[in-house]
Amino acid sequence: MEKCVVIYKSKTGFTEKYAHWIGEELGCEIYPVENCNLVHLYDYDLIIFGGGVRAGKIDGIKFVNKTRSRFPDKKLIIFATGATPPEETVAIDRVRNMNVPANSGIPFFYFLSGFNYEKMKGFDKLVMSMVKGVVRRIKDKDGTQDAMLAAMKNSYDHSSREYIDPLVDYVKSL
Repeated sequence: MEKCVVIYKSKTGFTEKYAHWIGEELGCEIYPVENCNLVHLYDYDLIIFGGGVRAGKIDGIKFVNKTRSRFPDKKLIIFATGATPPEETVAIDRVRNMNVPANSGIPFFYFLSGFNYEKMKGFDKLVMSMVKGVVRRIKDKDGTQDAMLAAMKNSYDHSSREYIDPLVDYVKSL
């Protein structure tokens, strides 16, 4: 197996949890993106980057672009965590398309997580409040919106270590 590192950006703890699970399974070093110096990446063949999804963007995704430009021969994998259920493939494909550079061949994995209002900072809480207000005002709700409102009502954690299995299997197959 290649020498790998897991770099992550986590605001409320879900991505950090997944990064640690991946690191444990693969025997990798794990660093928050804030503590990662690009110079250290010379030591690794494979860089796994993860971030939480907010408004369709993966937090910290600029790190991937910097890494690609400085280390074009390094293998990269991206994972994202979010509250969107994995069966919502259209929404997850949209996240992939918004974040993974087209024709890059970078593998992408998505892991269900949740909401943690207690760890959210002011701006994120404000955005969530605005989203809830917009969804509440939809007149002809189709059930999806009611489910969204129910999901956004309280903190919850749907993280599961088993979700990392496809990523771990992929890395082990390299």
